Amino acid sequence: MAEIIIHTVSMSPYGWTARILAAEKGVAFDTVHADVASPGYEHLHPFRKMPVLTHGEIVVYESLAIAHYIDRAFDGPALQPSDVLGQAEALTWVSVVNAYMFPTMNGLVKQRFAMATGGEANEAALAELREPLAGQLALIEAAVSVRPFLVGHAFTIADAFLMPQLHYATFTPEGLDALAAAPATEAWLEQMRARPCVAATNPLGGG
Repeated sequence: MAEIIIHTVSMSPYGWTARILAAEKGVAFDTVHADVASPGYEHLHPFRKMPVLTHGEIVVYESLAIAHYIDRAFDGPALQPSDVLGQAEALTWVSVVNAYMFPTMNGLVKQRFAMATGGEANEAALAELREPLAGQLALIEAAVSVRPFLVGHAFTIADAFLMPQLHYATFTPEGLDALAAAPATEAWLEQMRARPCVAATNPLGGG
């Protein structure tokens, strides 16, 4: 029986993050399609976004809050460092993913998806995304070149926030090119893809 419900859509990177964390923590969950335009959805999220977590009568919205709730409300492996500096570093990575990497990586995916579905990509927009993407991959590369995870030597919320974004970015030629220049990041991504909590929740199936 599910302990929590994650309201999202299958391909949402943040919905995937929530599922990854629940699976890593060992929390049984169900996924419910989030119809953000439906009447009453504002009672789950006042700005009609996703994902949303419900746990009985408890409603938690915004991905970082959901990650924190999953980690603190249930038994299982810790998903955040216990020391102050480690916690700050994990939160820094989450903030960087949300504020900088998501707009870049998701922007690439949207442009290339437009092409794949018969539309036209905005070449100027693609060109503007390549430089920040290279800088973001360099930042990741510097971290995972000296340790197996983004923060310390254990899987944390930081890895769970980055993994779906980078995985989807590699569906674009720009993402693949940037990854090819970052071997430690490529190895980190392969390690993440093979992790049971990631493979079991992959919306496309497989590892």
